Amino acid sequence: MKLKYWIRAARIHTLPLSFSGITLSFFISQSRKNVSLISYILCAITALLLQILANFSNDYGDSITGVDNYKRIGPKRTIQCGFISLSEMKKAICIFSVLSFFSGFLLLCKTLLWNYIFFIYFIGIFICIYSSIRYSVGSRPYGYITGMGDLFVMIFFGIFSVEGSYFLYTHTLCMDIFFLSLSIGFLNVGVLNINNMRDLDNDYENEKYTMSVWLGIKYAKLYHTFVILISIFLGGYFIFLNQKSVYQWIFFIFISIFLILHILKIILIKEKKFFNLELKKLVILIFLYGLSIGTGFIN
Repeated sequence: MKLKYWIRAARIHTLPLSFSGITLSFFISQSRKNVSLISYILCAITALLLQILANFSNDYGDSITGVDNYKRIGPKRTIQCGFISLSEMKKAICIFSVLSFFSGFLLLCKTLLWNYIFFIYFIGIFICIYSSIRYSVGSRPYGYITGMGDLFVMIFFGIFSVEGSYFLYTHTLCMDIFFLSLSIGFLNVGVLNINNMRDLDNDYENEKYTMSVWLGIKYAKLYHTFVILISIFLGGYFIFLNQKSVYQWIFFIFISIFLILHILKIILIKEKKFFNLELKKLVILIFLYGLSIGTGFIN
């Protein structure tokens, strides 16, 4: 009976973010080098486990600090509603930490030789697991410090997701892929920013100083506009550097129009509860955005 509550705690609607950057870099890597499908699957599984771990940790940490309460506008959390206990969630965090570690270890064994690079990435696995937990858990969660949540989302959902997975696939680093990783990263920062705009008042009362709390709702919307537009610019620049057919531009422009419409809707929102719908839309748009660029590289 509790399965549906665990699914709810995993926040299924956010999980496509795990695959967006990794799938995009896989398509591009396949056009430049023959990449094993198993490498992609292991990479996707590891990213999925890490995101679920982060979502569980966020549920656990926000419940302990009191950020999760009945003043929150967003969907009610499982611990807050009493569906899952703190001890049960703590066990789940431990289990997914172990699963993330072994999945990441298998990924490295499959994609990297036993050399110093392997050990650098091995340390990186621990950093990813630690960061997934520390976003909301601990005496000083970095998600409660202005700008730190946005920075780490950029690093893990942008740079690590795209450039990092590209390196695992091809054993090379490319500047054009780095620009693309920033593009995906900025879009993911947008997802976090919508969540923070929605919870702005409650976060401020509970001393969770996100970028939205620091900026205020008016400038948080301008910040959101900036991160989406800079993402579109960087994505367009990547296509300019790697254009193969006119269809790449057609798909990209099509999705970009929806992203601009999303910006306009965000600006016009008056009641914070309406941010929930735009958050889910942006997650889907990010996934489609990645596909719109990546499919242009399929031979």
